[in-house]
Amino acid sequence: MDRQPGHLTRNVRDVVENITWLKVVAVGNASVGKTCLIKHFCESKFSQCYHATVGVDYGFKVQNIKGIPIRVHLWDLSGDEQYYDVRTELYGGADACFLVFDVTNQQSFKNLETWLKEIGKFGALASKIVIVGNKADLRANRSSISTTEARKWATARKLPYFETSALSGDGVATMFNELLESVPEKRTRQT
Repeated sequence: MDRQPGHLTRNVRDVVENITWLKVVAVGNASVGKTCLIKHFCESKFSQCYHATVGVDYGFKVQNIKGIPIRVHLWDLSGDEQYYDVRTELYGGADACFLVFDVTNQQSFKNLETWLKEIGKFGALASKIVIVGNKADLRANRSSISTTEARKWATARKLPYFETSALSGDGVATMFNELLESVPEKRTRQT
């Protein structure tokens, strides 16, 4: 490039220092829809093909929160036990976690407590945490976890609860917006 010093309209360091970056971690059993939720949030699309996350996946989006552009880094951690060591390295520095279960899968709901313990063990318990019941569009399944039961579980742990459908997009924007809006407030209170 043939740029001369002083041709930029703003000092690069001033711009970079004023950027707000957030690290958001998605946690939960394999195949509960973490990747699909992130893809829907970042790209407004759903993939019918299931590809298990190998270790970790990543998404990025600039989101305006209360008029401030926030750079959101979304870390999609594999729920497969063989990637435990990978997950444990990535909890650090998380500003927010969304803990996902499949509303049609009893085991994914029962494992929420285990996931909370893992989050706490590796330092992410101080981050903003929400519980997400995904695949709400499939609730007609007779083994489904009721909204009441899931909300009661989350409330007992003083955690917000959201229901989403990555397929239809229902609840996805609401969950992410409320989660992200609460993080800068949390940061301000801590400092």
